[in-house]
Amino acid sequence: MNDIRPNIAGRAVRGLAFFAVFIVVVIAFLLWGIPEYGRYPTRANAANEIQVNELRIQQTEQLVQVEKQKAQIRFVDAEGIAKSQQIINATLTDRYLQHEAIQSQMTMANSPNHTTIYIPSGNNGIPLVKTVDEPQTTQDKEK
Repeated sequence: MNDIRPNIAGRAVRGLAFFAVFIVVVIAFLLWGIPEYGRYPTRANAANEIQVNELRIQQTEQLVQVEKQKAQIRFVDAEGIAKSQQIINATLTDRYLQHEAIQSQMTMANSPNHTTIYIPSGNNGIPLVKTVDEPQTTQDKEK
């Protein structure tokens, strides 16, 4: 009789453990079917999407700032060019142009790779590029 009691007690403990595991599995399946527990991944994905969209918005704002700064740089460059042209135009004289033309002719004449020689033919010894507008023909007038 002593041999039967430990055997019965061991079976009872194993049966209780099996029953407890079975109950836990049943509860897990029941909870999985309840919508509240299935919403967590959906809510987490939505929160992640919001964060990703905020990062995209920040990145776009930074790109807009960069483009504005590039536009400001181009504007400042254009202002500098306009001012330098005003200064040059204010001090540009025929004598200075004649000096520059003579200097460039001397440089070209001394160059070993240059075979064309410009002969001064205009006022103040500056080569003429175009002297008179070409007369228009009747065909040009019809166009």
